[in-house]
Amino acid sequence: MPASTPLRSLPGRVRRKIRYELGLPPHLRAVRRAEGLTSLHEAAMLYDLARNVSDGCIVEVGSYRGRSSVALGLGSLSGHKVDVFAIEPHEPFTSLGGGRQFGPEDRAAFFRAMTRTGAYKVVHLVNLPSTQAAAGWTRPIGLVFIDGDHSYDAVKSDLDSWEPHVVSGGIVVLDDVTEPDGGPHLVIERALRPAGYRPLREVGKVAAFRKP
Repeated sequence: MPASTPLRSLPGRVRRKIRYELGLPPHLRAVRRAEGLTSLHEAAMLYDLARNVSDGCIVEVGSYRGRSSVALGLGSLSGHKVDVFAIEPHEPFTSLGGGRQFGPEDRAAFFRAMTRTGAYKVVHLVNLPSTQAAAGWTRPIGLVFIDGDHSYDAVKSDLDSWEPHVVSGGIVVLDDVTEPDGGPHLVIERALRPAGYRPLREVGKVAAFRKP
């Protein structure tokens, strides 16, 4: 749109979209341009949590096309600039119920999101399955966001693989926690709460817990 084009001359739908974009803080405008399944409200929470991580790195299990990775990366850049590791094999995979297909084409979208937003400055893609990446892991983790396969066994496996590396007082975040019979919700009830994890924040379908 030319800089001289009056806003009032544009169609109403376009005007509303522009006003909405201008009303967003810069980091959420960047997040909105990245593809993914994370809402802007959820991304804002991830951004805030990442901004406060100073002890240990950030690990994200399941990055898809990079929207949540952008939120975590920009949050880190606005805070203590800790490394963010995106654990995502980008191999062919069908979500529970067959509703969504994932695969190598998502890798290109991920890289586009990193370069367009500047999140690449702290975000490192680890193109390996979660448990494989965790097998040789040695770095302390200040925040882990688990958003891979949402079956109970897969979520529990991801938690068991990464939680031992989370520092005391660190944060475990899970996606899709609202389904009572879903893997993330069951892991919260069967593993996190019994271990003394304290609820920290919940926005949309994403919930954060503090390690005791």
